[in-house]
Amino acid sequence: MGKMKANRKFIQADERAVSAVIGVILMVAITVAIAATVYVYVSGMIGGTKNQTPNVACTTDSTSNRIQVATADANIKWKDIVLTKDNVSGTPVWATIYSSAGVSIQNTTSGQYAGTAEVTAGDYILLASPTTGNVKVTLRYTPTNSLLGSWTINI
Repeated sequence: MGKMKANRKFIQADERAVSAVIGVILMVAITVAIAATVYVYVSGMIGGTKNQTPNVACTTDSTSNRIQVATADANIKWKDIVLTKDNVSGTPVWATIYSSAGVSIQNTTSGQYAGTAEVTAGDYILLASPTTGNVKVTLRYTPTNSLLGSWTINI
């Protein structure tokens, strides 16, 4: 009988402990929770806010020598856009940007615009040259140095 009593104490001591399976599950759960917390913290530090290339869609009208903005994302400024154009037979082409109300935003041959005017649907670029021919106009967004689009128009 003495033998049974010794075994009984051993079983009672064992019953008070956490089983190995439960212990492993708890350790894995704690490790996953810590890893998730570290990931969220580090991705917030590294990610930051990045400039994204906006969407601008334009249509061309050769009869009026216009490239008209059909749609544009919000908060795009004309000063952040560089306009490049091909010359016609070596003659410079003038490009004037007008607001949707027909008010001149700026006239330039360099393609770099100033001011705080925003790009909105209905704005248009009016091209003029003493000679006629096809002109390729390219718009590039400077904060991300990415191409917004290229359009060819016959003036």
